[in-house]
Amino acid sequence: MHAIEGLIKLINMWEIQPLVLLSFTLQIFLFFTGSLRQHSASMFLRLSIWAAYLGADFVAVYTLGLVSRHEDITIEGHIPGKTQSLAFFWAPFLLIHLGGQDTITAFAMEDNNLWLRHLLNLVVQAVLAIYVFWKSIGRHRVELLVSGVFLFVVGVIKYGERIWSLKCGCFKSLESGSGHRYKKLPDLECEEDTGQESNSKVSTDGGYDSIVYIALSSMPHVHDIFSGRGYFSIADFPARSMLDDNKEAIKMVSIILSVMFSDFYTKALVVRRRSAIILRCISQMSAVVAFAVFHENDKQRYRKIDIAITYSLFVGCFLLELCAMFISMMSPWTWAWLKVRKWDRLARLSWFIFSSNIGWPEEKQCFQKSMGQYIFSSWVTGSGQARTFNQRVMTMVKWLADLVRVERKNIFWISKLLDTEYVDVDEMTMDCVAKEISQLRHVGGPIKSGRDWPNLLGERADFGAAIVLFHVLTDKHLSRYPPSHPPDMEEFGMMEVCRKLSNYMMYLLATHPSLLPLNVSAEAMLDHLQDPQILHEDLLQDLEPSKEAVEELVQVWARLLIYAAGKSRGEMHTALLSSGGEFITFVWLLMALYDLGDFQWKRIRLTNAAFIDHRVEELFAFPVPAAIPPEEASSSKAHG
Repeated sequence: MHAIEGLIKLINMWEIQPLVLLSFTLQIFLFFTGSLRQHSASMFLRLSIWAAYLGADFVAVYTLGLVSRHEDITIEGHIPGKTQSLAFFWAPFLLIHLGGQDTITAFAMEDNNLWLRHLLNLVVQAVLAIYVFWKSIGRHRVELLVSGVFLFVVGVIKYGERIWSLKCGCFKSLESGSGHRYKKLPDLECEEDTGQESNSKVSTDGGYDSIVYIALSSMPHVHDIFSGRGYFSIADFPARSMLDDNKEAIKMVSIILSVMFSDFYTKALVVRRRSAIILRCISQMSAVVAFAVFHENDKQRYRKIDIAITYSLFVGCFLLELCAMFISMMSPWTWAWLKVRKWDRLARLSWFIFSSNIGWPEEKQCFQKSMGQYIFSSWVTGSGQARTFNQRVMTMVKWLADLVRVERKNIFWISKLLDTEYVDVDEMTMDCVAKEISQLRHVGGPIKSGRDWPNLLGERADFGAAIVLFHVLTDKHLSRYPPSHPPDMEEFGMMEVCRKLSNYMMYLLATHPSLLPLNVSAEAMLDHLQDPQILHEDLLQDLEPSKEAVEELVQVWARLLIYAAGKSRGEMHTALLSSGGEFITFVWLLMALYDLGDFQWKRIRLTNAAFIDHRVEELFAFPVPAAIPPEEASSSKAHG
């Protein structure tokens, strides 16, 4: 019995130390990995960040609760006053941890919408920290309590920054706000064009820095696009000059998406504001004062391990602040701010960091470089080679399901998880889609073909059914190209683009159906279409394998993607940015900059063909009486 009591006492004595170190470790992990998810589709990385994000708050709150009921326990011969614990001093450090890191404030849009809950949590945890200090009055030296008060100021400011960032990142704030959250930058003027600098314009060399600067200058208009105000926004904005060059447009949209990710899911938007900079300076000075007072304080009465942990927390806090300052120097906004004020040396330093491999180099796409792939035809027919470990696991699952006579439909959800793979969004794919957007903007004409594409795609009652049918037909058509006689490199590249777009649209239908303009449940429709007999027809059998045929299919898939993107809403894409954004987000924003889409000036419909599905009856909420022909009207007047 005495042994159990001693063990419980020992656990109570040393329970807080490992939890405090765990909380600090989670903060370090989140700082260095928080922004990686916008560049990677790794499920393991996202799961790790998600677990650390949830665990960091839980550990900090739980540990602060332990500290509030912790009593100083003597350990050396149980002599009162011989040694004391520094656990009370860690309460403000836990508040700092709850304030989070600059690289991640929210894991998903739902976290931003819960900013009021975090505000309430700040009040509760701050009161708890004050209670801890009140309980420690008289037990510890005044200097130590003063140091803790300065740390408490740091914790409140850091947590306040996080709540401020969450509020600014929620979609309601985006809708109610205006583009004034992005200060308008002066017009751009290239030195190579003018040969001299202007007082009212910022000079660059007309290269990558021009693209970055114009992207930042266009952010007020981009804000209107994401908030659904694009229809009412001024059509002329700086990015117009870049849209005629597909490569420059792709780079510009990539930068814009990365900026939007930072503003929604990190502290980037808040720390750019003057008031936040002042508060951060107060926070940093308070941390320095707290460390100086603690260092000069007599600490002989405290345990050495507690002193070592406290110094580690101080040093870690300072190092993370230095890294945060480095990240702020890497921000394109910092470079533009320095450039506008003609602080050339600092601007060059900021640009060097920004354009290096650790920043946003020109050759690296800032948004996620992968697109999901799901091959529905392989699931239905059971054909296809397992290329990844997950797909090999799925093959085993299907074999076991057949063995125990489980219907395939019941394990389809497992297939959507395991059979999905990710491939790079190559330059040719992006260029093909950008060309189709540009063609629709300038011409809007049909695809050059003798085939009746409008009726082929439009005769289905639902857009999703058309995707499934055309996905299966495309897979059949591409399988007709003999592997023994490989096509030339350009044709092979177009085949890969066709396959990627087909599989990507199928991936969206299977995993993100809310992004597509569907009339019926995607789940029910995919269940219905899993019967191979339903997909037996081959409407592309008369399309002979050729380079022209592949280019034609690529055009069709690109326009299907464009049509779906034009129907989507900004709210969907802000949520997708939490994981780096989907390729359809890139297409949607590029279209919006062209004023294309349902919420812009130029709206895209699937087809103007007059086809009728006799299974579907169309009714009108406000029917308009048919107009009377002029000859009948005159005749009726004559008789009247």
